[in-house]
Amino acid sequence: MVLSTIAEAVKYLFKRPYTRLVPAKTGPFKADKMRGAHILDMSKCTGCSMCQLVCPANAIDMVEVPGQYPQNPRRRFPRIDLHKCTFCALCVEYCPFDALYMTSVTGFELYTRDKSTTLKSPVELSRGDYTLVTVKRDLYVIKEVKASG
Repeated sequence: MVLSTIAEAVKYLFKRPYTRLVPAKTGPFKADKMRGAHILDMSKCTGCSMCQLVCPANAIDMVEVPGQYPQNPRRRFPRIDLHKCTFCALCVEYCPFDALYMTSVTGFELYTRDKSTTLKSPVELSRGDYTLVTVKRDLYVIKEVKASG
């Protein structure tokens, strides 16, 4: 029993591997198709809560924002918790007024004990301000970046 197992292992030592390197051709990584930072156009949002209803991760809740918005009399806008978000873009796809969209900006801080950096209010979403984390030699350097689509 043991000898047959050893013989089988030795046989596979001299065979070519079954796996291939993927991709076969290497090239620069294109980030233009990546789903990243959310941007909210508050002038288009009507507060219909469709984004909240379709979010599979329950990362979106509707909060009231002070101010006057003629298209949104209840003044309810989406707030997104990036810690919970899976970046599936269903909220963007189902928004009937195209008020929510995503940019290709990635690399922002998603895990932290303090929710102040991952919980984005509607005003922060409309400005596109994100805290990005870049890693340089095992040191985390945090910088503020304005996301642009």
